[in-house]
Amino acid sequence: MSSSGGSVQPVSRQEKTFCRLCSGRCGLLLSLADDDTIVDIRGDHDHPLTQGYACIKGLKAAEIHNAPQRLLQPLEKQPDGSFKPVALELALDRIAHRLSEIVSNHGPDALGLYRGTQHYTNTTAFHMLSAFSKAIGTRSNFSTMTIDQSAKWVTDQRLGVWAAGRNSFASADVWLFIGYNPLVSVQSINGFPALNPTKQLKAAKQRGMTCLVIDPRRTETARFADVHLQPLPGEDVSIVAGMLNLILQNDWHDTPFCEAYVDGLEDLRLAVADFTPSYIARRAGIDEQDFCALTRQFAQAKRGIAVTGTGIDMSPHSNLAEHLVEALNVICGRFNRAGELVSNSGAMSSPRPVRAEVIAPARRWEASQRSRVRNLGRLFGEKMSGVLAEEILTPGEGQLRAMIVDGGNPVNALPNRELAQRAFNSLDLLVSIDPFMSDTAQLADYILPPTMMFERADMPMLFEKTAFPQPFAQYSDAIVKPPIGSDVCEDTYVFWALAKRLKLQLNFAGEALAMDLPPSQESLLEILMRGAQVPLAEIKTHSSGKVFELPEQIIQPPSERREHHRFCLAPNDVLQELVALRNTAEDSGSRRAGQRFPLRLAVRRSRSVINSSFRDIDAITQRMPYNPLWMNPDDAEELGLSDGAMVSLASAHGRLRASLKCDDSMRRGVVAISHGWGGQQGSSVNDLVSGSAAESEAINGMPWFSAIPVAVSPCDDAHE
Repeated sequence: MSSSGGSVQPVSRQEKTFCRLCSGRCGLLLSLADDDTIVDIRGDHDHPLTQGYACIKGLKAAEIHNAPQRLLQPLEKQPDGSFKPVALELALDRIAHRLSEIVSNHGPDALGLYRGTQHYTNTTAFHMLSAFSKAIGTRSNFSTMTIDQSAKWVTDQRLGVWAAGRNSFASADVWLFIGYNPLVSVQSINGFPALNPTKQLKAAKQRGMTCLVIDPRRTETARFADVHLQPLPGEDVSIVAGMLNLILQNDWHDTPFCEAYVDGLEDLRLAVADFTPSYIARRAGIDEQDFCALTRQFAQAKRGIAVTGTGIDMSPHSNLAEHLVEALNVICGRFNRAGELVSNSGAMSSPRPVRAEVIAPARRWEASQRSRVRNLGRLFGEKMSGVLAEEILTPGEGQLRAMIVDGGNPVNALPNRELAQRAFNSLDLLVSIDPFMSDTAQLADYILPPTMMFERADMPMLFEKTAFPQPFAQYSDAIVKPPIGSDVCEDTYVFWALAKRLKLQLNFAGEALAMDLPPSQESLLEILMRGAQVPLAEIKTHSSGKVFELPEQIIQPPSERREHHRFCLAPNDVLQELVALRNTAEDSGSRRAGQRFPLRLAVRRSRSVINSSFRDIDAITQRMPYNPLWMNPDDAEELGLSDGAMVSLASAHGRLRASLKCDDSMRRGVVAISHGWGGQQGSSVNDLVSGSAAESEAINGMPWFSAIPVAVSPCDDAHE
């Protein structure tokens, strides 16, 4: 098979590497022709963790490299809106000149930096952007995290964190997936090791682990469930409140752990007392006995945690929901304890003590710089992407006037696409580091095409202790060279070259970089590997990567500094939101006849794409040519709709067209559509979302992309 769709070419060599399209980091075996063209990609069966597994995105990655749509020359927008090629160094000269003017006239916060999904998969670029941000002095840092799952950050800051980590999947007796379908999303930063995920889940079931799922759809993960609750979207939060109530009523919680490490248990007990099983069953549209069975099985197991995904974090009350889910783990004591072995101390990290202690909630957003829009604070040094468009469009001191977007497509990620397009189009300077003409790139003044993943050296260092269940490490050299005649560069070079022109000193991971000659990927990785438990030279000798045998590390007791730190289960804002949640109207659990918007919308993942990336590649469009609206066939029949029909999906804010896809895994009264689409690539759920303060979370400005009321009707082309 030719990866570029042409005739078959003879294979001259094979190289092992790993995929960098998502956090799965699957091992790959590349077959290459004499001219370095990638002929074929397969999963690497020698990879100790993925064992030959790779999803469709990784297997078709050659077409991403070789796509005719790939940009190979920097582009500069002309006065008439068209683009013309421009030499890389000249483009950087002009960008630096305009940045200098903007920062001089309006201050460093006038420059915004945005980390996209593909940026997070580029280890050196992640650290280089941080170095550039600090050097230029901007506090206007944004990312996909605050438009995706920032409720997890809020929970860390409001509830607290257990320093020794939660129970591992390998040792779990039970695992609860809430709004999270890792068999499709292949996301492995939530505790579930999504490395050959179906095999992982099958093996866990075979050893006796109980699998529990809460999801409006009978997902691929739910097919393995011992108990599956299929609620209305947005009711996860009430279900978890009910679980807490049932556990505390029956004293199924870990009393010694709570006495040692938890504040607010009795306040939480009182706050959830009205979330009774019968109330939860009515409200969420689920079976009461199934709810009680799921709760009992989770609480009475010895080890295992509840984990979440976008299903919770894109819905109303997402901050409360994440807090309550982690409260489940807290009251059941689902944490690694002193005296236990550390499962992954990090082969690519320096050794550090691990202690069984609480890192007390800091609520740093309250003391951080406040945004001009909605008075929002910052989380882990970032401003909230949910109000990014308003930060650009709202005049006054601190207005965003320039943006550098690396590996992302925020126009298709932010709520209210029309507002986002208007905002990005109004910037004095927009730079997009992107290999494709995304919707965001189309609005840019300069598009700088980067090298692709097989054209750069890399290591899977980011999130290594959470993504990998064991001390795994792998190094991949650049496997192929950029196409002949191209003028692409490493993402890291963009920030280094701009810093040099702006006469800034970059400190990369604590080391001052030479500013006369650009650093190589190899040298940057060597800096990141300083003090690592396994030397880089040793890692390089294992082309498929290796799970290394490290010195045994034992979890230590609390330090003196934190021995009195405790989780905060029931802060006032959580208690207030619980009261507000309980006071909202119950739902019948079915379609609400006569209402303007009788259905509820849920978000949904696809195997073929990740967020807004690579949707227009031929191999992907052949499998998923459009963004369908998924609906239970009985609902479709009731509405007089057939599979494949063009329909109108409307909310109180907007409307979009989509092709209907009947799916009996959907619960009745619920429809689903993937996020991240837009423009010529398909229907954008963002068109249904206002992103207003009334339809966003209070602390982090996270818009409601899921669990919103919608209506579906046949398309009337004369009026759509």
